[in-house]
Amino acid sequence: MLPVKMKITNLGQIKREYIQILSFYEDRIKKLARIKFSNEEKITGYSILLDRKGKMMNSEEFYKLIQKQSVDGKTLHFVIGPPTGFGKVSNGKYMISLSNMTFRHELAYLVLLEQIYRSLLKMKGTNYEK
Repeated sequence: MLPVKMKITNLGQIKREYIQILSFYEDRIKKLARIKFSNEEKITGYSILLDRKGKMMNSEEFYKLIQKQSVDGKTLHFVIGPPTGFGKVSNGKYMISLSNMTFRHELAYLVLLEQIYRSLLKMKGTNYEK
């Protein structure tokens, strides 16, 4: 497994009741990848924007996205957007959707972390704990 480099930017606020479960996934992911968590608003370079209007993916497609980007040596920069969405996509930006539904930032962040963790375990050759 190649060292996967990631950055996750959450543009929303995290409520106290979500901190424990989010920290649980963040800690597990840190053991499998080089990752940075931030809430800065500057989005540069190749970024994957989470937006309701983005491309729908299943877990296998999401895994392939992570795998391809890590093989290419790129840092995957996931951005959980504002409640109003990102609008038009600019150069170097790719949009994916977790669902056609709109989620609170904390819930979208949790789903993203779970899918990243699932993908990293698969890259490592370990079965996901169901």
